[in-house]
Amino acid sequence: MDAAVQTRAVGCDDGARLVPVEAARARLLDGVRPVAGVERVPLAAALGRALAVDIAAPLPLPPFDRSAADGYGVGAVSAGPFRLVGRIVAGGAGPARVGAGEAVRLLTGAPVPEGVAAVAMSEACVAASGAGDDAAGGAVRLAAAPRPGENIRRRGEDAEAGEALLHAGTALDARHLALLASAGVAAVPVRRRVRVAVLSAGDELCPPGEPLGPAGIHDSNRPMLLALLAGAGADTVDLGVFPDDRAAIAAALRGAAGCDAILASGGVAGSEADHLFGALREAGGEGAWMPIALKPGKPLVFGRLGAARCLFLPGNPVAALVGALLFARPLLAALAGAPTVGPRWLPAVSEDGWDRSPGREEFAPARVTGTDAAHRLVVRRLARAGSARLVPLAAADGLLRVTADSGPVAPGDGLSLLPFAMAGTSGG
Repeated sequence: MDAAVQTRAVGCDDGARLVPVEAARARLLDGVRPVAGVERVPLAAALGRALAVDIAAPLPLPPFDRSAADGYGVGAVSAGPFRLVGRIVAGGAGPARVGAGEAVRLLTGAPVPEGVAAVAMSEACVAASGAGDDAAGGAVRLAAAPRPGENIRRRGEDAEAGEALLHAGTALDARHLALLASAGVAAVPVRRRVRVAVLSAGDELCPPGEPLGPAGIHDSNRPMLLALLAGAGADTVDLGVFPDDRAAIAAALRGAAGCDAILASGGVAGSEADHLFGALREAGGEGAWMPIALKPGKPLVFGRLGAARCLFLPGNPVAALVGALLFARPLLAALAGAPTVGPRWLPAVSEDGWDRSPGREEFAPARVTGTDAAHRLVVRRLARAGSARLVPLAAADGLLRVTADSGPVAPGDGLSLLPFAMAGTSGG
């Protein structure tokens, strides 16, 4: 095994070679397969679910030539005049064919009869005669000849019958549901939801709502991680808070071995009070401790226990959130059969500056304060990297990122930003 990946619990600062974030993610996901089990659900229940199979169009989209505007379907590419032969509304019927010197009044979405060379928008009409603009027997003249095929949505221009609409693994969102509905698809086969157990470890931790001891703090990581997983479409199992007791944690892990994944925080730095790694081994699992080139969130434990993939994060709330976004979300996606891409960062520039040394990717809560001349987001760091403070995290618009090879940050330096609205912190 690589020297940077330890099979025993060691100190976070023991000098082991740091593993880049991308390499760590690749090792975590190596060999992960989607969960077994497929169910068919109606579109109303499919949001956030991963398609189990490719979906092909059962009919052409659109199924017929349609008018893309309110106007006149004219039988020739000219200004006319054209004799009006009828009127067709969306969902309605009218003349089956239009001759070269004829026109038909069409409203948006109406079927386009044969012979229509173009649909001229109503605004292009300069004169009409008859008992109303759309009266059969009347006439219409245009300001200029339309382009051939103008304002006509052709049959099958979105997709032909049998053409793939969506591929297996697609995490369905509102756009995909609209496409499926347009094709008449009422229900889709999706992979079952990934089941993830979550626990927090630490003598100092107390569940919210319970009185604190003289050296206690309320557990914030578990509610955060449970919400993040639920927003990503997982079924969650709340294992609760555990003291730094290896046997107790091992028993909880064994009880969760039937889940698809176990996510924990706290107790991974490798000190004598950190027991998650040892508890995993005691429970009969296998795993590794990995020092990541990451700030905050250097120590990481991953492995498996029975059918469950295990991922253990640091107890620092900012580090736990960073680790969840960089590692837990991709793991969940891989288990769900969805693409396992990492977070999508937006280009940004720093409003302020701070000292730092190269070597680790750095993350911190940040607020967007504007844009620069190149339309990049201007961001201001709200707390020093590695801070456990939750108030700046709650006030932030997202997490800023500084690459591992960067030295001190100066105002105007290029950064990246992961907006929380794109990070899955509030929904799938």
